[in-house]
Amino acid sequence: MKKIFLPLLIVLMTISCSSDDDNTVTPDVIVPVTETPDEPEESVAGLIRITEVDATNDLVVVTNLGDSTLELGSYFLCLGPGTYAAISGLTSDNTAVAPNGSITLSYDVNEAQDGLAVFATSEFSSSDPDILLDYVQWGATNQSRVDQAVAAGRWDSATSFAAGVSLYTFDGTSSDVGSTFWSGQDPFVAVRVLNVDAEGDLVTLTNFGNTSVDVGPYWLCLGPGTYVNVANVATGSTVLGANATITLPYNVNPATGGLGVFSTNTFSSSDPTILLDYVQWGAANQARANQAVAAGRWDSAGNFVAQADEYSFTGGAQDVGVTFW
Repeated sequence: MKKIFLPLLIVLMTISCSSDDDNTVTPDVIVPVTETPDEPEESVAGLIRITEVDATNDLVVVTNLGDSTLELGSYFLCLGPGTYAAISGLTSDNTAVAPNGSITLSYDVNEAQDGLAVFATSEFSSSDPDILLDYVQWGATNQSRVDQAVAAGRWDSATSFAAGVSLYTFDGTSSDVGSTFWSGQDPFVAVRVLNVDAEGDLVTLTNFGNTSVDVGPYWLCLGPGTYVNVANVATGSTVLGANATITLPYNVNPATGGLGVFSTNTFSSSDPTILLDYVQWGAANQARANQAVAAGRWDSAGNFVAQADEYSFTGGAQDVGVTFW
């Protein structure tokens, strides 16, 4: 039995060894893995954007376009060297702003032209985009900090600015910068009679427009031969900014009267760019009433405000007629 088993075992071992030798053994190949670096993400702080500037009412809206809540109290608004303020001092609201949330800040800006930046720290000379977070300029080129903003990638060019007049609105995303993504309003002027103090002989004009106007060349007129140039009776500046008023001395009849405001001394005109506003009180058909109706500055020559010591306008820029007095 042992003699039979031993030769069989030798044959099997020979076959096994021959098989290993005949086959080529390929070692495991180690393939190096090249890691692709992550795309650099903009800093969380850099997702803060100025989204609205109401230069007329000195209000600035800052929005968090990131995906996490940010505490903005230690950030700064800056108009230029020596003109800056911490956000914590510009609002009584909570300065922790949630994603897509906004905060409205009260900050004195120049209505005509200015450049506004947001800084994460008080390093106001920095062009580091993690410090200079956003920028907008309006009204004119080359405002303070604009070169820094361009270097930081927070504005497109020192020579570009948001068009139009206040209110300025940002309509871009967190990655958009420059004047292309800002829009203002078309400028217009709307000078109206706001109040007539018939007992005190005082007339108050207001500018319902969105841009400044000099009313010095304008005229108040009660009828033929009864008129006065604004510049001759005004004290102080006659330039009215948006929503600004000026009160002028003018002798009016407290019982009945019809008061027109003219942009020139062409008192017979019904051109609405010349006859700017009108009000009559105490009786119908006052002087210039028909002109005012033709100009779209009064509703009807037969309509008048009931007699009183003082008359006040309660409408807006487009409202005319007795309904709004």
